[in-house]
Amino acid sequence: MEFRWLTPFTTGCERENKRGDLSASIKRLDNTMKVVEISDTRKITIIEKVEPQIVNPDDVIIRVAAVSICGTDVHTFTNTHPFVKPPVVVGHECSGVVTAIGSKVKSVKIGDRVAVDPVLGCGTCTPCTIGRPNACAEVKCRGVHVEGAMQEFFKIREQDVYVLPDSLSDTVLGAAIEPFAIGAQAVWRGGVRSGQNMVIFGAGPIGLTTMLMAKVRGAECILVDLKDDRLDNAIRLGAAAAIRADADDLKEQVRGVTGDQGVLVTCDAVGNPDIVDRCVELVDPTGTVILLGMDGSQNNVTELDIFRKELTVVGSRMNSGMFPTVLDLVGQDQLPLSEILTHRFSCERADHAFDMAIEQPDGFIKAVITF
Repeated sequence: MEFRWLTPFTTGCERENKRGDLSASIKRLDNTMKVVEISDTRKITIIEKVEPQIVNPDDVIIRVAAVSICGTDVHTFTNTHPFVKPPVVVGHECSGVVTAIGSKVKSVKIGDRVAVDPVLGCGTCTPCTIGRPNACAEVKCRGVHVEGAMQEFFKIREQDVYVLPDSLSDTVLGAAIEPFAIGAQAVWRGGVRSGQNMVIFGAGPIGLTTMLMAKVRGAECILVDLKDDRLDNAIRLGAAAAIRADADDLKEQVRGVTGDQGVLVTCDAVGNPDIVDRCVELVDPTGTVILLGMDGSQNNVTELDIFRKELTVVGSRMNSGMFPTVLDLVGQDQLPLSEILTHRFSCERADHAFDMAIEQPDGFIKAVITF
């Protein structure tokens, strides 16, 4: 991992020498902070930038405690993301402590421990005005479309920060709130309710948080994945059953678990056209299919497949106002945040964190970088 110092604008601390040597002209400033930058394919550089300052009356600055690594971040690290390319600062699953606030901020105060909602809507379109900025045509996500949270200090809007409950003593675990908000959004979109059987394809972090949110609602969940270790994690965290995705008798195994009750909700938490086909195949008539993964490839589902069963097919993107729901459950000790954030790394070892997120050894669910 490399270290280099940057300043985003010319200051009095910079002196250009007669030779025009830029490396000699840039000096380290007192009000600088460490930033984890994906500087090239599978390359992390610790750079230094000027700390953010309060500009707008609704600005909030936090000292970042932790940022967990999402699959989107991994795709950026490996330079396989369709539009996010190095050099870039990623990170949208974040927690920290408030260090400064704008003049009109009322909901948080200096010293509050908070989690950050990364969704940024335009604020004026129909989805935004009905409280669903995640569906805004101009939506942006911090760490994807705009700069992310992998830095010592991070400036956001008041409306994007939520105070962690006092019962959550470990601020680092606040970085898991956003993945659980994704799961909360999925079960809300799918209308998951008590007594239902739900099949979730994908036992990674999002599949697991979706399962845990569904269990809170009283549903029984069957997890499907290709990795035995992930299936073991699902059982340990409360899945009713865990089945290999390549099983020839997958449908029969599911029916063996659900019996006459059948399956009223299926969920693609991976993003794969073949899984969409299986979700439609497995769900019972009048059931719901949740498309939580993201893939632009063509699947084989026809209008007739949906018509005959009178299915409801819903998309679930990021989250819309689910942080309070998740935080309320955390305050009641109903969500095992520490079971999701399994491996911690200091920011100086961020490259090791990303490598582990790629390798996914046994026992791994999600890596978190601490500051």
